[in-house]
Amino acid sequence: MCGRYAITKTVKKTKNIVQNNEGVEDTDNFNAYPTQQLPIIKKDDDALTLTNYHWGLVPKWSEKMQDFRPLNNARLETLMEKRTFSGLVAKQRCVVPADGYYEWRKNDEGKKFPQFIKREHNEPLFFCGLYQKNTNIEFSIITTAAKGELADIHHRMPVILKEEEINNYLNAADPMVFLNSHENPELVFYEVSRDVNNPSNNHPGLLDPA
Repeated sequence: MCGRYAITKTVKKTKNIVQNNEGVEDTDNFNAYPTQQLPIIKKDDDALTLTNYHWGLVPKWSEKMQDFRPLNNARLETLMEKRTFSGLVAKQRCVVPADGYYEWRKNDEGKKFPQFIKREHNEPLFFCGLYQKNTNIEFSIITTAAKGELADIHHRMPVILKEEEINNYLNAADPMVFLNSHENPELVFYEVSRDVNNPSNNHPGLLDPA
């Protein structure tokens, strides 16, 4: 799964990718969490647009359910089986820029220790996502089975693109073929402070090794 990530200098990092910017500012968010408005890239006709959507997709059928929790993630394996997502795959795909994301490793005593997961040379990550315009404008991040050492931390991880793969995903004639054949880039990770557990903490020190 993906429930927390960091994104800094979005405008600067996407200036050579997007053609339009709908009010996104170059702010730093070291502890992005669901329900926040966060930057995504989506396709509008033949142009790519940077805009802010709410993280957490609320299906139309659940809008009146007071206890419904927004869907932060969408499992790749069941995208076409879930009516919430199946109608979005064809034309409402997006990309979510990030510096890296947090996941929690559990030790033998059951205590959880946060890890920051990123590309080795601090290159940006771009999560595959889906969006919809509902009561809010919302997105979910597509996840897949984790592999290698990352699977020891958590069994799920985002589907991650390199910058040069963004158009391949957003323009794919058959997005499911693309997603199912895609290989995530190599990632590294390290333990960080448990301060990240509190979403009100948001400062550069959250990315420092513990």
